[in-house]
Amino acid sequence: MRVIENEGVRKAIRITVPAALFAVAVLCGVFASDGRKYVVITVVVALLALLLFAAGFDKRRIGSRRLVLGAVFAALAVAGRFIPLLKPLTSLVIISGVYAGAETGFLVGAISVLVSNVWFGNGPWTPVQMVALGLIGFFAGVLSPVLKKGLFPTVIYGAVCGVFYSMFMDVWTVASSTGSLSPAEYGAALLSALPFTVSYCVSNVLYLLLLAPPFGRKLGRISEKYGL
Repeated sequence: MRVIENEGVRKAIRITVPAALFAVAVLCGVFASDGRKYVVITVVVALLALLLFAAGFDKRRIGSRRLVLGAVFAALAVAGRFIPLLKPLTSLVIISGVYAGAETGFLVGAISVLVSNVWFGNGPWTPVQMVALGLIGFFAGVLSPVLKKGLFPTVIYGAVCGVFYSMFMDVWTVASSTGSLSPAEYGAALLSALPFTVSYCVSNVLYLLLLAPPFGRKLGRISEKYGL
């Protein structure tokens, strides 16, 4: 993958791509709930994730090392979706963003959803899930200076991400079923999804408590050694 050398271009991509993907996810819910249009949007999201990842490469040519690390985390995240009930998917995405960078976190979140949905079912919800998990990984990287200070900030971030993911997906749920997004319908969707929201939060907190300390120690040494 070619490195994007111009620093101004890289910064512009890092800002505009995550912002544009919010709109992509909502448009997918409104206009791509029927037919096969979601396939095109899924491909667009995957390409934007790769573009964002390329923008994170720097002149030290460490992008290939980050790509390997991201691939390992994506594979772990895909495997984690096969665990029943409480799944470590989001927690692994968060850890990848904290220790491998915001762009890698976005790529891991988006690609792990795309690959695992081969088994769990692709549909109009796929690009929305890709954007939601990608943004969680991206902002984990943005907030990494804070999240690396201790386990407590990471756990709190995981709980917040559980709420964010549920609310984000409910935007698609309402938009795809009604073609609009009225406050009353969205509020009803949030209420009906409350058990799932709680399960997301509990899962994220549990797995971050279990996985963040050992992964953090290992990845901290790797990051220091290879300049990630």
